[in-house]
Amino acid sequence: MLTKKGTAPAEPDFEEILQRALAGEELSAADGELLLRAEGEELRALVRAADEMRQCRVGDIVTYVKNRNLNFTNICIGTCKFCAFRRSPSDSDSYVLTHEEIAAKVEEAVRFGATEICVQGGLHPNFCLEDYLRIIQTIRKISPDIHIHAFSPAELDHIARRESMAIEEVVKILRDAGLNSVPGTAAEILVDCVRSIICPRKITVERWVEIVTTCHRLGLFTTATMLYGTVETPRDRAEHLVLLRDIQRATGGFTEFVLLPFMPYNTPLWNQHSVRSPPSLEDSLKVHAVARLMFARYIDNIQASWVKLGPRGAQLMLTAGANDLGGTLLEENITRAAGGDRQAMTPEQLELLILELGRVPRQRTTTYELI
Repeated sequence: MLTKKGTAPAEPDFEEILQRALAGEELSAADGELLLRAEGEELRALVRAADEMRQCRVGDIVTYVKNRNLNFTNICIGTCKFCAFRRSPSDSDSYVLTHEEIAAKVEEAVRFGATEICVQGGLHPNFCLEDYLRIIQTIRKISPDIHIHAFSPAELDHIARRESMAIEEVVKILRDAGLNSVPGTAAEILVDCVRSIICPRKITVERWVEIVTTCHRLGLFTTATMLYGTVETPRDRAEHLVLLRDIQRATGGFTEFVLLPFMPYNTPLWNQHSVRSPPSLEDSLKVHAVARLMFARYIDNIQASWVKLGPRGAQLMLTAGANDLGGTLLEENITRAAGGDRQAMTPEQLELLILELGRVPRQRTTTYELI
């Protein structure tokens, strides 16, 4: 668009965008892109604004959940270039957990006081709906009450295709068997041109949206996620945030937004595309802060991943709009395969990170009820 004098309109002023955000105005993808390019004093102003918005929306409480990750297989038909976890059935280090092993891990989690089991795995070529139901049934035999947070949109799509079933039917069956909520992973960046590079055989943006909105309509909350630091641009990140906000406006089904910095080591992107290092802390500050400002009034819980950022990195994100540190996990294998070095944190360790900032630590449920 041109002005009356025939010149292009000026870019929005950085400070003016921050003021509009703090006043409760929704930011556009163009606004978000400009904020995501912040450097120097602008970055410091962005972080301050996000922290102010965090204080306004959720106060000083910082939450965490006692949970256990259960990665039931690393065998996967996928070809995602950001993944170091995937194995073929013939690989010497491929595995499928037996139901006895799953039961033992759930028993350990219950003894630990976990309130959630987070279940995700590779897209095993031979797994059908019955295999996923047996995982739920195994968990339920150990604990009728523990929250089962399981099966990403990619896994749900895998089941639907294997069984030639509608996604709604698959979700209903799993829900009625004891599934409580769904991880909003497999989102990566919700821009198809980015997905064509980093995960060309994975579900499309349209399919991901269809699956999470179906879960929401059928009474299952999901998380929302973003994998950042691969080949995406600031505009791609901003468009991802706008799409998630649009879904939340329509369904209200996201419990939280989880930011996942890319861990490149041992991945095809590291080997083939020269993505040599994780995003910098400055880059992470930008995405956490912009998420807080763009999601204001829609998604109140912004999670910093200590698994990927490290405990001190995650603590830093609490100064830039984040208000949750995720779970204790007990065991984490996907990030570890890509170079992560921590698999678990105790509640005491998480609470110390929170207390050091003068914030208030609180244990929560998967759906953010305070315990």
